[in-house]
Amino acid sequence: MQIEEQVRFVAKHAKHNLKLIKRNPVICNPEDLDKNIKFLEMMIRLHKNDQKAQKNARRAGRALRLRSRLRNLLSILASENRKGKGETA
Repeated sequence: MQIEEQVRFVAKHAKHNLKLIKRNPVICNPEDLDKNIKFLEMMIRLHKNDQKAQKNARRAGRALRLRSRLRNLLSILASENRKGKGETA
C-alpha cells in the first residue's frame, strides 16, 4: 500500500514537475533530461488512468446499490402479491 500511495503522489505532481523541468532544464542532469521527461509523461498518463478507474469504480458501486435496492423492492412486491393471491383464492 505504501508504494501505491507514493506512486499516486508522484503521478499527481508529475504535471507540475514536468513544467518545472521544461522551464529550467538546468535543474536536471542533461544526460537524464529526456529520460526524466518521458518518465513524467508516463506518470501523468498513469494518474489520468487512475482517476478514470476510480470514477468508474464509483459509478459501478452506485449502480450495484441501486440494483440491489430494486431487487429488494421487487422481492417485497412479489411476496405481497403471492400472499394476496393465496388469501383470495
